[in-house]
Amino acid sequence: MTDEGRGGEYQRRVLALEHEGLLALWQGLRAGVSPPEWPAGVLLEYLLLRAFQLEGAEVTWPYRVYRNGVLLEQIDGVVYFDGVSCLVECKDMTSPVDALAIVKLKSQILRRPRTTIGALLCTGKISEPASSLVEMLPPPDVLLWEGEELGQALREHRLLEGMRRKLRHAVEMGFAEVDPLGRRNE
Repeated sequence: MTDEGRGGEYQRRVLALEHEGLLALWQGLRAGVSPPEWPAGVLLEYLLLRAFQLEGAEVTWPYRVYRNGVLLEQIDGVVYFDGVSCLVECKDMTSPVDALAIVKLKSQILRRPRTTIGALLCTGKISEPASSLVEMLPPPDVLLWEGEELGQALREHRLLEGMRRKLRHAVEMGFAEVDPLGRRNE
């Protein structure tokens, strides 16, 4: 079966889960344990999209973009809420996410309508160079989520609230805020 064919199977599996099941999978990922039926990195994509969906967002599941038979992009998913279109990039890594993930997401956003934003969601930390790059490459159209904050938002069913806070901060202040739940001084 192709990767694209497996996508339907992954979607069916995750659609059977409610918040409790997603949290159990999240805790496993944070502990470095992924069920054998989920390839590395794929579980995080589907888990987070399902969590957004359970909070009322419309989602587009992971897909690939081809042009003239050439693979241009692999998109981890899209989240739609409050008139916002957000490309999602997920990283399940023990080492801090590097600046290359920001460059990739920014280039994907550049190919879309100007109202499209991005969100980089990871199980661990985002490196200082990656965070700095988000600030140095305007506009502030990439929202950053680190593992601890992401876990809290998942536990409290506040992913969409976090997205709204991050987007509002980017609009009002002109730079991205790392903490989606506003626990740090603003």
